[in-house]
Amino acid sequence: PSGQDVVAIHGWLWFRLLSNSGATLGLLSGHNQLVGILSLVIVAALAVLALRAGAGGTLGAFAVGAIVGGAIGNLVDRVRLGSVTDFIEIRVWPTDFNLADAAIRLGVAVFLIGLVIELARGRPASKES
Repeated sequence: PSGQDVVAIHGWLWFRLLSNSGATLGLLSGHNQLVGILSLVIVAALAVLALRAGAGGTLGAFAVGAIVGGAIGNLVDRVRLGSVTDFIEIRVWPTDFNLADAAIRLGVAVFLIGLVIELARGRPASKES
């Protein structure tokens, strides 16, 4: 049921269905169409980055795939349902989220780690075409 908590790990992990018409951390709440358009722009920009710049090798390709996949997953919910369905709450995280959000965050973290690794090796993070 919507809004009802299901405790998975007492004090740390809950499941609860919530509708979110905004972006992460409650930003732009109620502006579903704007967030959807911004998502499309970000997906397109990342696709161009992946195809033109090489996106940091295999690690970068995984990261961009996770980000694009998560963004598309949330976009499908926005078009189909008018909002995304968040259902995971973790004590140390400031807001509820869903698996698409987790993929986006994981992708961003992996992409940044890949950039740091490439820079530490003294190589540019992407190859020029």
